[in-house]
Amino acid sequence: MFERVWRSALTRCRHLVWVIALVLGWAGAGHAQEILPTPLEAANFSRISASADITRYLQQLSASSDLAHLEVLGFSVQGRPLEALVLGARQGAPRLTILLVGSQHGAAEPAGGEALLQLGRELLTGSQRGLLADTQIILIPNANPDGRDLKRRSNAHGANLNVDFVLANEPEALALKQAVRRYAPDVVLDSHESAILKRKTLAREGYMTDFQAQVEVANHPAMPAAMQAYQRGLLTQWLATIRAQQLVATHYVGEITSIQQPLTHGGLTLRNFRNAAGMTGALSFLLETRLDAPAGSYPTYRNIAGRVTKQMICLRAFLTLMHARRGDIARQVEANRAAFKNTRVVLFARYVADVAHPQTSVPLRRIATGERVSVVFRDYRQIQLADAITRPAAYVVTGHLREMSELLARHDIRCSVLTAQQTIAVTASRFALSPDALGRARLLSANPQTLLAPAGALTIDLNQTNGRLAVVLLDPRSPSSVFRAEPFASWVRPEQEFFIYARVDHAAKS
Repeated sequence: MFERVWRSALTRCRHLVWVIALVLGWAGAGHAQEILPTPLEAANFSRISASADITRYLQQLSASSDLAHLEVLGFSVQGRPLEALVLGARQGAPRLTILLVGSQHGAAEPAGGEALLQLGRELLTGSQRGLLADTQIILIPNANPDGRDLKRRSNAHGANLNVDFVLANEPEALALKQAVRRYAPDVVLDSHESAILKRKTLAREGYMTDFQAQVEVANHPAMPAAMQAYQRGLLTQWLATIRAQQLVATHYVGEITSIQQPLTHGGLTLRNFRNAAGMTGALSFLLETRLDAPAGSYPTYRNIAGRVTKQMICLRAFLTLMHARRGDIARQVEANRAAFKNTRVVLFARYVADVAHPQTSVPLRRIATGERVSVVFRDYRQIQLADAITRPAAYVVTGHLREMSELLARHDIRCSVLTAQQTIAVTASRFALSPDALGRARLLSANPQTLLAPAGALTIDLNQTNGRLAVVLLDPRSPSSVFRAEPFASWVRPEQEFFIYARVDHAAKS
């Protein structure tokens, strides 16, 4: 009851602020500026913003200040633009670059995108403006415009974009990958919402989750250990700041779909954007805020005003922390990218039972009574690593050349084409994949031999910038390998030599 009254009062106060601001204007960028209401605010929180509304608002923000310009990154399946609002002076001293992404899951999780529009206004005209003096901030508020307008979670192809960063088949996922390449951010944040009421899973056991915010870091095993430890330190500080503003915030424990499941942290593969961005050496984070049950009684449409408020609390805290640590972060990112050149690569990781801490309690709510209860779960948040290898000098690809060339191009992995037959010293391998796409594959044999590589074969120098990424994507032992998904998985047969050979001459040194 108190929360509903408080939210209603907050909404009325905001309406008064917008009216005053529109009458008086706001001084900024050396001249008077209006504080433009976002599309959500202009609709009085009665519906989420359409993609066309978001585009118009980004154009207005871009036109309002010399500190903003709008760039088109690509187009969705149905031809809607994927846009980035780039904030900060175009010239000047080196600055920390932060990339913020919202609404990968379209209309199902819109609050992140709505909050980024509000944040863009604050950075140009409000309390956050000072950050732009030495920080470049890129906002991609509408990462799935088709999903937003079609009122769905997926894109127009029915694809979950946030598990497409290994195959990168969808234009929206490809645009995000290219944005990371284009802007080379030091810090990335991917903003989502998570439903507390899961009708088809946890709700059938009588429970729903009870949190306001969850946060996570990039955690792929191929990322340097120092990078992961540094990110976890920042995550701890970010959580403390969020909690100080009276939000229940936790380190991400995955989607709880049953009280019988073990608890883990976020996924360990490159399928999701958080880890894909982290494989560039950028510090990469996930934010999930509470997605309220649709049937509740709220002062605004599906409590969208309250949901955006939670996002804004977390986003402001995040930017403030990153700005305060900007010098240290820049040095850490430089060290990350240098460490990626090391030839030792860990391919496999999985969550296992934490022997020192076998159980943990998580607060849930009983649906029938609303009572908050602690439920004991098995604790599987310990990460076990395996299959650490020394990166070969190069790969030689002898089969499926068109498909492999297209895949490498999507990931910005450079390759050369042999113009004539060539004799190359290689290691020939055979692999057996696990029935579980995330299970451990087996290396059945690895034999040195002389390969007569045909004209048209591809060679991949693994000493390039994305060499480590190439290893993770192309070695079947990696759960992030393209060979864990069709049609690629059918090309790995235990009775046949794998058609990608490791060149062993002139191996790079650590």
